[in-house]
Amino acid sequence: MAKTVLITGAAGGLGKAIADAFLAGGANVAVCDVNPQRITAVEEEWTKSYDGKFLAQQADVTDEAAVQILVDATVSKFGRLDVLINNAGVMDDFSPVGACSKETWDRVLNINLNGPYTTSKVAIAQFEKQDPVGGIIINMGSNASIHGFKAGAAYTVSKAGVMALTKNTAGFYGPKGIYSIALLLGGMNTNITDAFAKGMHMEAFQAISASQSPAGLEKMVPIESVAKYCVFLSEKDIATSANGSCVVFNNNWPEA
Repeated sequence: MAKTVLITGAAGGLGKAIADAFLAGGANVAVCDVNPQRITAVEEEWTKSYDGKFLAQQADVTDEAAVQILVDATVSKFGRLDVLINNAGVMDDFSPVGACSKETWDRVLNINLNGPYTTSKVAIAQFEKQDPVGGIIINMGSNASIHGFKAGAAYTVSKAGVMALTKNTAGFYGPKGIYSIALLLGGMNTNITDAFAKGMHMEAFQAISASQSPAGLEKMVPIESVAKYCVFLSEKDIATSANGSCVVFNNNWPEA
């Protein structure tokens, strides 16, 4: 039986690359995105090759009712849910805490941390009631999960929280057959940089840049490589032994 994978923020960028990899491998894939135009575009593309194997739905990962509708629709279409990949996220503007607006703080924490909490909560309820019981959660962390000076205060705190959520979930739910893993990703050329459209805190950005080696294109992590690793981690025998792991996947930048 084909596994069913739900990926958030997946109508473009890294999320779509992950979805493409699972679809190519024969999985059933459900994706959500807050952007209706991207959802429409991905539906048109996938219908040509994967009709009947995917579900694309607009949903805000911070809205528990919307997430519940999404999970219910996924299970209704495919019979169960096997894997949740918490990919939806936004970057901040590099502001340190003293310059970080409440609006930026709330938005980044809400999407990057409250989002994975909400989707994990709803997914785990499904994992626990289906037969056989079980599931896998893969969270997208960051260099900022373990380094305090690679982004602004809001993003750094949100991604450190994602790592903590991963480990706590793994500790309690692992014995129940529900496994939690995080990928701590380095720089990627994806649409997460949309956050910079309104500008950035240049003093902090320059200080962060000066504290590390240059991040040239050769240091960017290919999103296709991340997608392949997600497929690998979604295998139950791998997920069992990887439970609680927070795997650095950053092309050795910053240098270990």
